[in-house]
Amino acid sequence: MKPLYRTAAVAFAVALSASTAPAIAAPTAQINGGYTLVEFLPEFVGALTSLQIAPSKNLPGTLYQAIGFFPITGGRLDASNAKGEVPHSGGIRLTRGATQVALTDFIIDTASGAPKLTGMVTANGSVVGRIPLFNVALPAITLPLQLPPGPEILLIEGSRISLTQEAATALNGVFATNAFAAGFNVGIASVYAQY
Repeated sequence: MKPLYRTAAVAFAVALSASTAPAIAAPTAQINGGYTLVEFLPEFVGALTSLQIAPSKNLPGTLYQAIGFFPITGGRLDASNAKGEVPHSGGIRLTRGATQVALTDFIIDTASGAPKLTGMVTANGSVVGRIPLFNVALPAITLPLQLPPGPEILLIEGSRISLTQEAATALNGVFATNAFAAGFNVGIASVYAQY
């Protein structure tokens, strides 16, 4: 009976250790810096021009011709499903006459449903709040993301961004127009994140 007792005891110990072993977390990229480039589409730039709205940079973001450059300040991305948040500093200003809207502190959010880019909106010096500014259509991504031991650069290039209903409503209200519409294509975003 002793061999049978020992076999049962070993089997029970193995089963117990397997059931209490901690789950292995999916690998994540702890993002430490980098930047996101947004190439604004000619139709968006043309729409601003027709409305006599002048875009400009909000430091430390930069804007050169039709390309915006926004530093990444941190964030985290789950390699198994590409869910996470990537916050930025800086932004852009939209000015017409005495009316000015600042869109700043962008966060690319892929963790809360459909991917979106949110931002803090300030109109004529008063904070409106953080609202979804752009819908983000991610390019085809192979999952899980390949994350070699850092420091490395994680590239997600070619994300198409379009205006959200919330952003269209806010901009129409501030600039007293109905020209801004949800779904209007704004540009192509590429993320170069250091982890």
